[in-house]
Amino acid sequence: MGLTELWQTSRDQFQEKQVHQIIAFAGGGKLRDGSNTSLEFREFLSHIPSKVLERYANGCLESSFKDSGLALQDIVNQVGKRLGFAVTDGRYRGTSKHIGYDGLWKFPDGHIVVVEVKTTDAYRIDLDKIAGYRRSLVGVGEIEEERSSILIVVGRADTGDLEAQIRGSRHGWDIRLIIDFQHSKTGMSR
Repeated sequence: MGLTELWQTSRDQFQEKQVHQIIAFAGGGKLRDGSNTSLEFREFLSHIPSKVLERYANGCLESSFKDSGLALQDIVNQVGKRLGFAVTDGRYRGTSKHIGYDGLWKFPDGHIVVVEVKTTDAYRIDLDKIAGYRRSLVGVGEIEEERSSILIVVGRADTGDLEAQIRGSRHGWDIRLIIDFQHSKTGMSR
C-alpha cells in the first residue's frame, strides 16, 4: 500500500507522524534520484493539506535527520506547485551527466526560475555553482538565459552573509533569495 493510499485510509494515525517516519514508509525508505521512495513521497505531498506540509517543512529544519535537505527540496517544490508554477522536480544530487538543480519553476508567461533549496545559510553557498546550473540548462536548450533567473530558498537564517554575498557578486542581477521561511507566516492554504 502506497503513502497516498495510507494517508487516505489512516489519516488520523498518519497525520501525527514526522516527515522522516513518512519517508521510511515509502518504497525502500531512502530518497534517491529516480527511486520509488522519491516518486511515492512526492505524490503523497501533493495530497496533504498545507498545514501538514508546513509542519513537515519545519520538521526538516528543526530536527536534522538523514536526507532532511532532500525532503525539504521536495516540500519546497510542492509549495511552488501550490503557488501555481509548473514545477519540474530536480535531482537530489547532480552527476557528470545530469545537472544538479533542485527544481525548475515556470511562470505562466514562460519565465523559468532555477530553484536551489538550502536548510541553512550558515555555510558558504557557492553562487558560481548555482549559476553554473543555469548556464548548463541554457547550454542544453532547456531554458533561455534572458527568460530565466535563480531563486535560492534558505530554511533557516543562522549566521550567514548570503545577502551580501549575492549583492557583491556578478550574479546579483539574476539571483533572488527567500530566507528564514521557518519563522515567517506562509499563509499557505489548500
